[in-house]
Amino acid sequence: MTTTQSKTCIVIGAGISGLVTAKELIEVGIDNLIILEKSQVIGGVWQKYCWDSATLTSSKWVTEFGSCPMPDEYPDFLKPEQMIEYLHSFAKLFHLKDRIHCGVIVQSIQKNHNKQYNIITNKGTYNCDFVIICSGVHGKPDIPDIPGLKDFSGTVIHGSNYKKPQLFQDKRVLCMGLGESGIGISSEISTVAARTIISASSFPIAPRVFPHTDIPFDQLQFWPIGQYIKDYQEILNLGISWYYKIPKFIQPAYAKFHLYLRLFPQEWLPKAVIPYHWHAKFWPKAYQDTSGNLTRPENSTDDILYLVHSNKIIPKGKVVKFEQNRAYFKDSSFEEIDAVVINTGYKPGLLSIELPNNWQYRHQELYKGCFHPEMPNLAFVGLVRPTVGSIPAMAEMQARFIAQVLSDKIQLPQPQKLKKIIEKEANKHARNCPAMQNRFPNVYFFDHWMEEMAELIGCRPKIWCHLSSWNQLQAYLFGAPEPLRFRLRGPGNVKDGYERYAARVTKTYNTNYSSQVRSVVLFFFFYPHVLTLLLAAILLWGVKLSLSFSLTIAALFWLLYMNVDLFRLIFWIPNLLRVNLMLAKVLVQYNHRPTHDEN
Repeated sequence: MTTTQSKTCIVIGAGISGLVTAKELIEVGIDNLIILEKSQVIGGVWQKYCWDSATLTSSKWVTEFGSCPMPDEYPDFLKPEQMIEYLHSFAKLFHLKDRIHCGVIVQSIQKNHNKQYNIITNKGTYNCDFVIICSGVHGKPDIPDIPGLKDFSGTVIHGSNYKKPQLFQDKRVLCMGLGESGIGISSEISTVAARTIISASSFPIAPRVFPHTDIPFDQLQFWPIGQYIKDYQEILNLGISWYYKIPKFIQPAYAKFHLYLRLFPQEWLPKAVIPYHWHAKFWPKAYQDTSGNLTRPENSTDDILYLVHSNKIIPKGKVVKFEQNRAYFKDSSFEEIDAVVINTGYKPGLLSIELPNNWQYRHQELYKGCFHPEMPNLAFVGLVRPTVGSIPAMAEMQARFIAQVLSDKIQLPQPQKLKKIIEKEANKHARNCPAMQNRFPNVYFFDHWMEEMAELIGCRPKIWCHLSSWNQLQAYLFGAPEPLRFRLRGPGNVKDGYERYAARVTKTYNTNYSSQVRSVVLFFFFYPHVLTLLLAAILLWGVKLSLSFSLTIAALFWLLYMNVDLFRLIFWIPNLLRVNLMLAKVLVQYNHRPTHDEN
């Protein structure tokens, strides 16, 4: 019988996903492995689609691989050239470079009679036992089919071809889309263009750093203790998600009440429940007397709402058609424009590859975004993405999981049972994230997904391993889901992982602002339970009701709080007032809202 060690494997793609997958497979003994890369260099999207002044939106702590820390001298947020340098060092450290075959374009993957796979390429056919597709979520640019766009008389480019803003000097520019690239490109163009219009149907956003601090947002946004907090979602988004949980006729009043929602143009009010929605990240506008990481007052900002309120950007809704040099919008208005920049994302790279059984990629038919029940020994890595977090971290977890499966350390359920599991999980995801199913069914709430994958792999942190000190316990309860968190125990654990992780979390919370956040989280951990006990005490000793009746009413109150959003909102009103007081201090620069007449 052929052993796993003697079997052959082909990894398609030498970007972040392909490199970390190859490393994980080799470490479990699948050493007869090569990587096929269609370009002449490694790095994937970081080589192809980044503009000159781009900066990563996830911090290095969440972006690095857990087995390979980024250098201390790297900034919290890397430039693309630093990310490429890191990937080269990763490939060198784990001896991957000699395994990479560049200039090989994979055309199709076919099963053969030996239960193996034939990989058909422009340079011949490869045969292997295992094939892992790591061609990424950023394949060909996705160009929307809008009437008249092909006949538009001005300049039209996709954001993937944007490098510098000078091309748009003194022009009237329409930018379509407000993803992470859209935010950076649009704000940069607004510094040179005569007029910058942004077309977007919603604006789900998160700052790279907490306003007026140097604390990366993704280091202080997730708290493992949150899984035990009913109000976790509301804490994360400062009560914005209540907008979607109240009846529609109340929503306009709530949008005016909430100081942050009040800043949004009507066309851009987020249309999905936060945080179960993909977020685009930006550099918040800094105060004049404070500075955060790369948000100093003298630096240009890509805080789109600030730019809207300072009349640097004109907000518009969805484009419905083009006519010569005009763009018409959903509200029947139009703008005369000279150029269009399309920031509407990409089609997955694997769509250009013919898959076995003529299967067309559909994320909802894959287990954990990795395995299809009818394609054994074939897997996908890097096609899931987070709401706020990082694709590299999620790709690493998929790579580790696949390595355990292909080395027979983890057994997948039989195909029919696996199909039922996949269907159940897809239906649950659709219920939680209904607005994402058409375009982003592969987006997950980052910390939940990382913890679930860690449970499958056997590397999920356990509280009893963190009881030796307060710093260790704090790391377990409040630590961000960075890759190092899942290298503490189980397969792939690293030396001194517990100490390094606790030190990182301690540093994050070793500021006045962070300690306030921790206090708020703990407050909401106890909030409904304290309210319940307080109600029972009042009924028992104040109103003089019987013990059983007091406890029954208190239990009913607790059940209503935990299960009925509108009931819970009543007891959230004091907290919303606190949120507004905080926002009033933070949003002092947003002191003018443009009217439609000004637009």
